[in-house]
Amino acid sequence: MFWFRKIMLSSPSSSSSIGKRTSSQPSCFCEVEATLRYSNTPKNPGRPFLGCPKYNNEGLPYCKFFKWADGALDVEQEIEDIKQYLLRREEELRMDKIEFRKRADAMEKMLANILEEVRKQDAQNRRRRTLNNLYWAVAIVVSCYFLVSK
Repeated sequence: MFWFRKIMLSSPSSSSSIGKRTSSQPSCFCEVEATLRYSNTPKNPGRPFLGCPKYNNEGLPYCKFFKWADGALDVEQEIEDIKQYLLRREEELRMDKIEFRKRADAMEKMLANILEEVRKQDAQNRRRRTLNNLYWAVAIVVSCYFLVSK
């Protein structure tokens, strides 16, 4: 939350909701530098927040980025958000690991089938060569027999 302290030190006190920017502010989901504004709601009067600079600009799409800029509550929320993100990511990685294991098992089966087919074809080729050699041996013997018997 160091960026917040920098914002508060560099921004004059004001209750206006007009956006102010500093170079240390985070970016919104549109990847545009978020704008510091002040709440004018009865529940949070004057409370600083960061929002998409396109919000409330007629005709411009905005990303609904919103983050309170006053520290303590945000730190706890940020920790919880990070925790939830890490838990989701851990589950995604666990599911990826399961999926990769399934794919690896399937590929091992395919490889075993291919190797078995290669072995069968190799054995078949050896039989063909043996039969071919036997054919030529018989042909030579028969030819010699006819040559000698004349």
